[in-house]
Amino acid sequence: MMILCLILMQMAATASAQPLDVNVLAGQWARIDGNYTLRVRDVMPDGTAEVGYFNPGKIHVAESRVTRQDGRLKLFVKLQDKGYPGSTYTLYYYTEKDALAGAYYQAVTGRTYDVIFVRTSPKE
Repeated sequence: MMILCLILMQMAATASAQPLDVNVLAGQWARIDGNYTLRVRDVMPDGTAEVGYFNPGKIHVAESRVTRQDGRLKLFVKLQDKGYPGSTYTLYYYTEKDALAGAYYQAVTGRTYDVIFVRTSPKE
């Protein structure tokens, strides 16, 4: 998995800086290493987004926003629930693979993990 993350990040360096519509992130995404799901809806032009997170039950999302960084869309999600006190996802959208890849910060342990999400359904 680490190699795939590195490949995706290398692709970011060579990707064109063509602006992307923030609504490309809308839909359901599954993490490739477990039963974790992100549901992204209603991404607004100001970067606010309605995001749900499930493992497999619903986990409270305290904050979510979409920004642009280095020609990529960046999705930031902060969790605030039992077992998830302040854990965060910082994910980048890779057009070439229609995937979200980045880091998961697990606040309970203070560790950060490389993660990848793939689309499982289009915009709802």
